[in-house]
Formats: sequence, structure tokens, C-alpha cells
Amino acid sequence: MIEITKYFDRVWCVDFEYFTGTSGADAPHPICMVAKDCISGEVVRQWLWNGAPQKCPISLDDRSLYIAFYASAEINCHIALGWPNPERIIDLHAEFRQLCNGTDKWKIDSEKSGLKKHERFSLLACMVAFGLSIETVAADHKDEMRQLCMRGGPYSSSEQQAILDYCESDVTGLTRLLPRMWQHVELAPALFRGRYVKAVGAMERRGIPLDGDRFQTIKSHWDLIVDRLVESSRDGLDILGDKEVDAAKFERWLFEHSIRDWPRTPEGRLSTGARTLSDMSKLRPELMELKEFLATVRQTRLFESLAVGDDGRNRTLLSPFGSKTGRNTPSSSRNIFGPACWVRSLIQPGPGQALLYCDWSGQEYGEAAFFSQDENMIADYVKVDPYLGFGKRIGLVPTSATKQSHKRIRNQLKVAAGLGVLYGAQAATVARAGEMTLSQAEHVLREHRRIYPTFWRWRQRVIDHARLEGELRTCFGWRWIVGEEATTTSISNWMMQSHGAEMMRVACCLAIERGIEVCTPVHDALLVQAPIDAIDDVRRQTLSCMEEASSVVLGGPSLKVGVEDPVVYPGTFKEERGDKMREQLDQILSDIVQQSA
Repeated sequence: MIEITKYFDRVWCVDFEYFTGTSGADAPHPICMVAKDCISGEVVRQWLWNGAPQKCPISLDDRSLYIAFYASAEINCHIALGWPNPERIIDLHAEFRQLCNGTDKWKIDSEKSGLKKHERFSLLACMVAFGLSIETVAADHKDEMRQLCMRGGPYSSSEQQAILDYCESDVTGLTRLLPRMWQHVELAPALFRGRYVKAVGAMERRGIPLDGDRFQTIKSHWDLIVDRLVESSRDGLDILGDKEVDAAKFERWLFEHSIRDWPRTPEGRLSTGARTLSDMSKLRPELMELKEFLATVRQTRLFESLAVGDDGRNRTLLSPFGSKTGRNTPSSSRNIFGPACWVRSLIQPGPGQALLYCDWSGQEYGEAAFFSQDENMIADYVKVDPYLGFGKRIGLVPTSATKQSHKRIRNQLKVAAGLGVLYGAQAATVARAGEMTLSQAEHVLREHRRIYPTFWRWRQRVIDHARLEGELRTCFGWRWIVGEEATTTSISNWMMQSHGAEMMRVACCLAIERGIEVCTPVHDALLVQAPIDAIDDVRRQTLSCMEEASSVVLGGPSLKVGVEDPVVYPGTFKEERGDKMREQLDQILSDIVQQSA
């Protein structure tokens, strides 16, 4: 801890308790805050439910270090109170995730201590991992205190005292944890991750605006809608038993549609998991209807799970750094972008507002091109379309081909000869994705290696480095411990995905710090809201932030950014992949409403 004093005069360990409404998805209402300065020992206990001081009671300047565990919650409360954000944050949750990345050591420690699976990356698990007893962060009545906070006020004086004590117990845990973690913390990368967590707090608080009336109407009729969907789909998708896939029916359906290469489980059964359906629909777009159908009928509690506040906004934890690549991992059931694609049609800007969906064009391909410095790959990315560029080089499409004229084959090349090959896809996968014979797929692979030799040499160097050093790091210090079980595919995938995650973090920081109202990141895209009359200016600013972010990560060059036409109130978000299912469900809902009128 002596080293910290070289950089900071104050080191505040901070925790808030807050209330998220009866829905559990309202913007947090702060209940109290406790903070302790690890250098001076000063303790601040602030009751906030009945009002808060205009000025934050602790220092937030660049000589003060703000320590929290899952700090986006604390930032959310700062915004609610009108307090400025701290200049320097270290989120011990983010640092713990990074230390755990690729090793089971911490998991084993937490399991030995009897912690449950959902507590694996909790403050309790972190305490255990660093040799501290879990009692140091446990109040006498922890579950009771959680329920009290979830209930909301008013609070009696004894309840206020109990909640403040409960809050202080977590702060005590942080003050004991920090000295043990500090030797593992790299200051500059940790501060950047803390900067991103500030952006996460702003996005989690803002949430995603929805068409609240339509949401409630669908929710109230959902069971009947699903029943009628199943019945009306029997002619084309007669694959269900009791709302779940019947193996014999599904095998017959695949045979009738000439699909011979469907993945199977280790036990030999046809796989019908969400991941399989997603992967197969990317390889064969005609399977999107099947994916959407199963994703819909299986979600019997869909509209109970989606986290929607009383103000009609979808708010979920973005769960930053949740994957080994450092990507966000929001709940697939609570987040509007998690379930079937048609559900996104519920996204709607408020009156006088518009929404923009901006994404990097060929992000992973562009990263591969510029990191490897393969001139042919860079040329295809910059001057043409990266996937059609390759197709033109090998004569698979004419030189005049465009995204519009050769949409289907372009998508096949994107999955097969683009992303699939980048990560080491073999001929069988390329054949399946591109609807080619095995010999044609082998030809595509040979041509890819011939046309982009510099990329392939760079890819091998990355794999060799991972094997020899036992770890990989991004340009901003996100680390993955590479075990013996890691495949060459997972190593290649990690390099592109992890740097894509860093790119997203930079873009979110820049956008929010420049006043852009970012609702949420979506893998390689940003969903942004703005007043209708400011939408053109916000579009330019958002694109600038994303281009700048890619330039920072790539060390000079920038990636292309695409933006769809704005969704202007009262319009709703459109997702082409879910259009057919949305239209079918709208008709079913219309019939139900008319019959019940």
C-alpha cells in the first residue's frame, strides 16, 4: 500500500445501497453510501434516501483513488445524486475477472468455501481467493438486509442504522482486500478499465427505450400467443412434442429440407441448443425461421424475464469483462438483445427522439488485416468489401459484384472464407457454410493462404507466442492465461474478439464523455439516442468516436463504421432476421385482441 501513496493522497473504498423499484429494473435510487480512506482511516457514512448533500462528501480529484467492487453501481448512484464522477477508479471486480481469466484456481477456492455458482466472481469469492474469511464482508443478517433494500423506503431509524452497518461491512471487506490485490494490479490498465466502468454506469442507468404499451399487451397474452404460434406453424415446422423438439419429427424435417450435416451431441442426438441454432443459421440463412421459432416457443417466461422498468426502459447489468475475451455478457433473458431477433422490434425512441444503430464494418476482418499488415487483405478491406474482395480474387463472383447484387454468396463468404477461415475453419466447415463440395472448399482454403500469406504467417506467430508464453495480452492489458486445452481456433478468436472488446470500451468512453447518449453496446455496435433535430450531428459525433477508437487500438489506421437509417418516433427498431416472425406474431396478437374486444 505504500506504493499507492506515490500516486494518490486519498484511497477511498466505497459502497452504495440502492433501490431499483418494484420492477427491479428502475434507475437506481440511492439509499446510503459508506466510504473509508485507506490512508487516513477517515470513515464517511451518508444516509441518502431522504435527500443528499449537493456536494459529494469525499474527494474525487485525480489525486484520489476510488475503489469499488462492480463500480458501475456506484457510478449509477453518483449520476442519480448529481455528483460528479471520480477521476480515478479501480474496480476490483474487473481486476478479479482478469486475474481469473483462463485459470480454475479461483473457482476451486470458491467451491471449497461453499460459494454458489452465481457467487463465483462476487466480493465473497474474491475475499476467499485472497485468503480472507468471508465473515469480514458478511453482515449478521445479510439476506434480511438485501430484502430491506429491495423493499424501498420509508425506513425507520433502526432500519437506517442496520442498512448503514450492512453497507459498511462491504467497505471493510474492500479495505482488507485492496492491500492483498494491489501487488497483482497493473495501474494504467486498471485505471482504463475503471474509466470504462464509468461509461457502463451511465449506459446501465439510461437503458433502452421500449414501446411500453405493446410490451404490456404482448406480455398479458403471451401464453395464448405461443399456443397459437405452435398451431399455425405445424404445416411448415411440425417438429415439436410438448413445446420442445421431438427428435423423430426433427430428423424427418431435416431430411425433407435436404439438411444432412446437422451437428449432434456427444451422445449422438441431434443438437437443438441455442448455440447450435445460432451457428447453423449463420451458415445457412434459410434456417433463421427455425431459430426464431424455437427461440420464441421455448421462452414461456420471456416477458416475465425481460427487465423493464416502470418508465418502459429495458435495464440490465452489462456485466463488463464477463467473457474470457473481455466482452460484456449481459443476461440473454433480461436484455432485449438476448432473446429471438423479433423481440427487438419492441425498441422504440420516446416522443421527439430518434435512435441510431452504428457498427464497425467487418471489425474482426479489419483487425486481422491491420494487425498482420497483409497488403492484399488491407486492400480488400479498405477499397472493396472484404468478403466479396476475396471472392473476386478467386473468380467466385464477378468483378462487378456488390453487396446488393450478390447478397447471398457474400454472406456465405463472410461466414466461411471470412470469419471461419480467420479462426482456422477446416474444409468441411467451409463447404457447409458456402454450400460447396468438399473439393471446392479445399480450393477456397488453398487460395486464401496463397492470396493472404502475410496474414497466415502472423496468425501462426500469435499461436506460437501463446503456446510458448502461456498467455496473451491485448494492447490495453487484458490478459488470458492460455492452457494446454486451448485450441488454435480459440487462440485466433481471442486475439480478434479481445481487441474488438478494447475497441468498444474506448468508443463508449469517448462517446459518453463527449455527451452522446449511448443506450447500450451490442457486441460491435452502439445504440444511441438523440433529439430528432440533433440526429445528424450525433451521427457524425458517434462515427467519429468509433473511428477514433479503432485507430487507437490498431495503432493508426481506422475501421469503417456503418450506420443504419435512424429510428424516429413513433417508429420501432427493425431487425431483418426477425421480420417474418414479428409479422406472424403481430397477426396472432391482432386476432386475439379483436376476439377479446
